[in-house]
Amino acid sequence: MKYRVPQLEPYVGKEELENLKKVIEKKWLTEGPFSKEFTELIKKFTGAKHVLLVNNGTLALFLSLLGLEVGAGDEVIVPDFTFIASASSIVFTGATPVFVDVSKGNLNIDPEKIESKITSKTKAILPVHVYGQAADMEPILRIAQKYNLKVLEDAAQGFGVYYKGKHTGTIGDIGIISFFADKTITTGEGAAILTNNREIYEKIKLMRNQGRPTSGTFIHSALGMNFRLTDLQCAVGVAQIKKFNKIQKIKLKNYNLYKQKLSSIKQIKILDEVKYSNIVPFRANILIERKSELINYLKRKGIQTRGFFYPLHRQPCFSYLKYPANAFPVTNFAYENGLSLPVFCDLKEEQIRYLVNTIKKFYETI
Repeated sequence: MKYRVPQLEPYVGKEELENLKKVIEKKWLTEGPFSKEFTELIKKFTGAKHVLLVNNGTLALFLSLLGLEVGAGDEVIVPDFTFIASASSIVFTGATPVFVDVSKGNLNIDPEKIESKITSKTKAILPVHVYGQAADMEPILRIAQKYNLKVLEDAAQGFGVYYKGKHTGTIGDIGIISFFADKTITTGEGAAILTNNREIYEKIKLMRNQGRPTSGTFIHSALGMNFRLTDLQCAVGVAQIKKFNKIQKIKLKNYNLYKQKLSSIKQIKILDEVKYSNIVPFRANILIERKSELINYLKRKGIQTRGFFYPLHRQPCFSYLKYPANAFPVTNFAYENGLSLPVFCDLKEEQIRYLVNTIKKFYETI
């Protein structure tokens, strides 16, 4: 089905094509000049001392947990409202995810609910910076310090997002950013691991490259696998990061247009904006009444929709953890009432107006 208003279109064009042409002409398709440039640009942009590029955000989380020596018998605290990779990566280390509810206003992890979940098995806290705003990191870091816990930031949606002047992913012991197709900047698939800790960096560097510090050698000082990003992907990433300011400006314009035009609809609430973080809109995220009916109505009108995350504690794959279905009321409420609206860069103002007017018509007719 071709939608009049799709949910997403990546913002790629001539800059990316020009860089890809250079890669093909030089015939250096694996790690090469663009990989080095992309790494340095990320370091400069985020302020991270060390950056490693990997295949995707899920593997970035997994490697980061291994770098923190999380393993069998450990527990890691993670918000119940997030993409499944935040928790599945914990499981694949042999550890157990422990879910925590989120703040109703912005859907980031609620720091006040963390401490009660800490046990003698807790090894780390994994806050997620959701929907283009930072989680409140100061109280999380205080708790981590009090109990001698590690902090891994899932900043998959957090490129360009700053918490009190610090880029997300650089505040805890280690962090990750995703470059999946729907992220602020993209390489199609791909991610970056960020850390200021040299020891953690060196450990993960070996794991991502077959247990060797550089490619081209056949002496392996440790066990590892191939989690590297290609120069083709990094060529796209370089073009993307260089036009971040333009991407951010357009997304904010679209987001603010939604805020302006949806404000008069009493059945809709836009998520709160927090003072300690800027916002780089992942989408325009709203809480609504009669969600399923509205979704069906919008689809009939040619508008593609996307709901919020399904609560982790209700995921079939985590049934062995035996959480009651009503264990996390905020996450449940968000899933049952949340809707994401597109803000991608090529979205036209007339499409936003059409979408908003369609929503207005729905609520006027019920």
